[in-house]
Amino acid sequence: MITEALIPVIAPVSVGYFLKAPPAPRLKDDQKLVEKAFYRNKPYADPYNDITDKVGTRFVVLLGTQVKIVTEVLEGVEGWTWSRDRDYEEEQSKNPVAFEYAAVHFVVRPNADTLVGDILVPAGTPCEVQVKTILQHAYSELTHDTIYKPQIQATPVMQRNAAKAMALLEATNDYFERVATDVAAALSAVRDITNELSTVYRDVIGLEPSPTLLEGLLLEAYEPTAEGDYADRARAMLRERPFLIESIKAKVAERNPIFSQPAVLLAYMDVVDLGKRALRRWPLTPAEMEPILSDLGQTIH
Repeated sequence: MITEALIPVIAPVSVGYFLKAPPAPRLKDDQKLVEKAFYRNKPYADPYNDITDKVGTRFVVLLGTQVKIVTEVLEGVEGWTWSRDRDYEEEQSKNPVAFEYAAVHFVVRPNADTLVGDILVPAGTPCEVQVKTILQHAYSELTHDTIYKPQIQATPVMQRNAAKAMALLEATNDYFERVATDVAAALSAVRDITNELSTVYRDVIGLEPSPTLLEGLLLEAYEPTAEGDYADRARAMLRERPFLIESIKAKVAERNPIFSQPAVLLAYMDVVDLGKRALRRWPLTPAEMEPILSDLGQTIH
């Protein structure tokens, strides 16, 4: 449910790109369950029911700001109740000089009996959902079976090194965030072009565009031509040449990825303006432009 709810929030970025690890469910094995129930010095009145991470999953992202995106989506999904089992921002505000494992842990419970595949999950069954950055995930993988396991006594040196590692990860995330901000600022113009052309593509062609790296190649070639009223000109081109709509649909159905890029409309517009001379600006092979030329009555030769 979280993955599906993320799709419109992060579009046009795909979920597969946004999440840095598949959010696969995991089941706590019997030995670890026994260890947690009886060797953690926690006064469980009913260990089996009180332990809330018998089953869980994790959402791993690149940046701390993306953790907030996932948590807001999770909190907005209907059909379950949720509580924050761990909130690193709250922990840091209470003890700002400490550097410890930082992630957001939720416990979610379905409001009603829920069928998952062929398994009926009773209402109220707890599931732990961890939301963390890839740096936090690396830290937890390193320390999970060493520092915080009952069969190993953590020494002051181990704890100090872990704290230093966490401080370094926080600093690294801060630098990542700055780089991401700089990149976003540099790409804001071309992203605006993609967004506007995506609206034209969606409204007029009637399909959902799928920008990939090809979109970047096309924008790099055609960004100088995408000035002013390019979106209106794209609409006018498709209105005056409705056969292009059906041609683009057919090529998408044939799984030609070029025609799923919103910026392919700029290539068509360039051919309208320049004819076969548009080949000089086309960033791919001539053969890959041939269908566009053909649609507009042009040939490579």
